[in-house]
Parts: sequence; structure tokens; C-alpha cells
Amino acid sequence: MRTLFRRRDGAARRALDLYDIAYLAGGPRRVAQVALITLRESGAIKFIGLRVRAVRPAEAADHPVERALIRWCHPVGCDAASAVAEVLSGPEVQRIGARLVSYGLLSRSRRRRTDAGGRALESAQREGTLPAHVFQGLSAVPDERLRTAVGKAVPTPAGLGGTLIRMGHAFEDDDGDDYGQDSHGGSDSAPGPDWGSHSGSGHASCGSGCGGGGGGD
Repeated sequence: MRTLFRRRDGAARRALDLYDIAYLAGGPRRVAQVALITLRESGAIKFIGLRVRAVRPAEAADHPVERALIRWCHPVGCDAASAVAEVLSGPEVQRIGARLVSYGLLSRSRRRRTDAGGRALESAQREGTLPAHVFQGLSAVPDERLRTAVGKAVPTPAGLGGTLIRMGHAFEDDDGDDYGQDSHGGSDSAPGPDWGSHSGSGHASCGSGCGGGGGGD
């Protein structure tokens, strides 16, 4: 799905895709959340405790962000938060922000949503063709286990909000699906890394379980 908008200065109509809208709604973190949810719902990845494993090749994904995420996790899996950190700092997400700046939907200095960006976001929401979590975040994800898995994978903000999220207990699964036991490392039941306290690039080591990063698409 693509949303069309026209700038008030008469510029040509531009098409915004799912991840453009996600960026406008919640920045890079929302892009990562949407990518994980989309890939999980399509069966392209599976969560195993705090790890994520790709079960389809990157070439099968529809978007550069999705392909980058799969490349970090394919074929043996990776710490989910580490994979997300790599993708968030990668060129695929950066290109989305730069494109929205060039369209006049984000400011150049701090990449805040402009008035035109707000109108484009409202237009996309009125169309009603995108999932609610694109606009509202994880609170709109009905699957509690998926909501928890994605919440632990995507870096949390510093401060009280991040602290409250990290205080949540890791879930345990009894029915043997992809949220449960990791055959490579037992049950991942510990809370995720404290992303809110990190500075700098925000990278965390993937260790030997990570694949290579995604290149330009």
C-alpha cells in the first residue's frame, strides 16, 4: 500500500510506503517494530525467547529494511535486540529518513515531523488500509506474546518509560511454538539488555550467532 500526498508548493505527488508512514508515526523505532511484526506475521522470522531466527531468505522480503533484518538473523538466528540495533543504524533506515526530509515531511536538523508530514500521516490513517500498530505502536498489537517479544527486541527509551518496560517479567511458553525453547541455548527467560542506558551508536554484540548485515538495496 502506498499513500500519495502533494506538497503545498505544487511539487509532484509522492508515494509513501508502509515504512515511510511508520517513520512519520514513530521514528526509526516504529520502523523496527513494524518490520518485526510484519516478518513474524508473514512467517519469515520466528522468535525463540530473546532470539530471532529467519526461516525465509532475505530475497523473499518486500522491503530493504525487512531484507536487512533477515540477513542479520539468517540462518542460525541472533539476539533480537542486537539485530534490531544493527538495522536501526544501517543505511536502509537512514534512507527512509533522508527521503522524508527531501519530501518536506521531516525537518532537516532534528528530523521532526513537519506540518506536511502531519497531514500525510493523517491522510494515511484516514485511508484505513494500514494496521493500527503502524500509527499507535505496540499497544495496538493484540497478540500479547508478539507484543512482548517485539517490545524486548526494539531498544527502549531512557528514563521512566524504559525502566518500566525493562521491569516486566519475561514470558514463558508452554506449547512449544516459536516463542518458547531455543534449541541452541535453552530457555531465554531473562529480561533483555538495558538499551536505555547505552550511548553512542547503540550497537550490541551479536556474538557468533549473527549473520552479516544488509547492504544497500
